[in-house]
Amino acid sequence: MLPIKSILLGADAPRVLTVPMIASVLADRRKVPSHNTIFKWIREQTGNGALRPVTRGLYINQLASPRPAAAEAAAFVRSGAIVSLQTVLGEAGVTNNYPDIITCVVPQSPERSPSVRPVRANRIEYRFHALPARLLDSRAGELEDRMNLDVQYPRSTPEKALLDWIYLGGSPRTKIALPPIDIDMELLDRDRLERLAAKMGLDARLKDYLSRARVLAGGGTKSAP
Repeated sequence: MLPIKSILLGADAPRVLTVPMIASVLADRRKVPSHNTIFKWIREQTGNGALRPVTRGLYINQLASPRPAAAEAAAFVRSGAIVSLQTVLGEAGVTNNYPDIITCVVPQSPERSPSVRPVRANRIEYRFHALPARLLDSRAGELEDRMNLDVQYPRSTPEKALLDWIYLGGSPRTKIALPPIDIDMELLDRDRLERLAAKMGLDARLKDYLSRARVLAGGGTKSAP
């Protein structure tokens, strides 16, 4: 069996692992390791803290560099999930942060109705909200406007996260409230926000949101002190 360092350490190591992925990295040229060998190795690595269990059969590699965040496993927990909403805005400093909750959006279409049931795993909660697929693909804007390209997993830009939240908060199909208006708008790219709003058909909703934010700020250009 390969030594732990050759599998889990370093910038090129897998950051999130499923059991089939673990079987693949443990395999040598002669044969695939047995079921018992795989799960013995998993128990050893979870026991020494190298692997962090997320859900059954899903693990975060704690030895990868830089250390993976729990958000990186979201798309494995629910296929198609994109980290967005409160998580993205909170970590960007735009709103309050909730580090134990990972909020995501998942695409919905006539052919696919995704589960939005929350998943609680190892002191982390993943929450999912369905959005029409047209609001999550190229129809919603350019890739660099929609997605944070500096990370290795599906994650919205803060501007897209705010618009996702505005859409959901105004939808009768969800229970999520509109985003708070006392947020730090200066941390957002206003041009990107307006481009995305136009593509997503949310110009009027964004204008109303920003108007209420300006009222709260006393007519200033910043929506939060």
